[in-house]
Amino acid sequence: MKEENHRLAALRLIAILGLAAVLVIGLGACTPAETPTPEPTQEPTEPPPTEEPPPDYSAQQAAWESGPHYDNWDLGKGPNDMCSRCHSPQNWRTDSSPGPPPNCISCKFDSDDEVRDASPFNIFVSEEDWVGIPCETCHSFDGETITGIAWLNPVTGAHEPANTANELCAKCHVNIGAVSHAITLGGDAHTNYAGQWPQGPRPQYCSDCHNPMSTVAMACEDCHTTILSDETHVANTRNAMHTNITCMACHDAEGYDVGPHPDEEMGGLWVTTLTTVGRGGPSTEVVISHSPTGDVSCDRCHFADNTNGLIVLTADGEVPEPEPEAEGE
Repeated sequence: MKEENHRLAALRLIAILGLAAVLVIGLGACTPAETPTPEPTQEPTEPPPTEEPPPDYSAQQAAWESGPHYDNWDLGKGPNDMCSRCHSPQNWRTDSSPGPPPNCISCKFDSDDEVRDASPFNIFVSEEDWVGIPCETCHSFDGETITGIAWLNPVTGAHEPANTANELCAKCHVNIGAVSHAITLGGDAHTNYAGQWPQGPRPQYCSDCHNPMSTVAMACEDCHTTILSDETHVANTRNAMHTNITCMACHDAEGYDVGPHPDEEMGGLWVTTLTTVGRGGPSTEVVISHSPTGDVSCDRCHFADNTNGLIVLTADGEVPEPEPEAEGE
């Protein structure tokens, strides 16, 4: 009996343990699994703003240094106060004024051994102090950035706005007294061609033809790309005789003289020239005409008794008929 009771007690204990195990397993299945705590996400940070590099004006600087605005100091004609107001505006003494003739401006004539000093009316600017025409003379700056063209008034020290390149250039390229620096864009080929020259639009501003920094001018054929191969020039067999003549020597409308280049190193190139007579005698210089004309008159150079020994031609380039001899001769 006791053994039977022990056996029943053991069976009950086994049943209870089994039931407990089932409950534990069931409860484990019903209990949601613990989810791992996500690591906090870090918001993406924007990279720090990079500073814009300053503008690179090295090409413009090199062009300026190669041109006449960079180093235009000239003891012969320029480093006095009256000329330096344009040639080196930041050196100009605004309280200077020209003296009475003949020494109204300090300079050196060809006939003088030394520079004429009209002091105290004019004071020379030394070459060491000479500034020339730097960038800030023609440009306004915002820090290191050019904001536009403007003229630095040497009297007020402030920039004056310039609406066009021509307006800026005319601050210096203007006629003052006996000094002629003004440039007029004229001639029928550029101002009144009325569609006659379809190679491209006519130039309106100085910078259309001249590099603003170096002032180097474009060649005529840079715009008139087909001019040397068109029918007018090719059909004219006489054109082969004019390979050493500049375009403007034939197409100038201002009436300048034409002659071999005064500098023999130029190879005898025929150009427009101007001969003037000063205190040192006559002098001839090349003139850059800004007034081209479409029409060409050959007798501009090929006239009777010309000093260059050229054959006589009519305006159309024909050899003139000999005049009939008078009766009785």
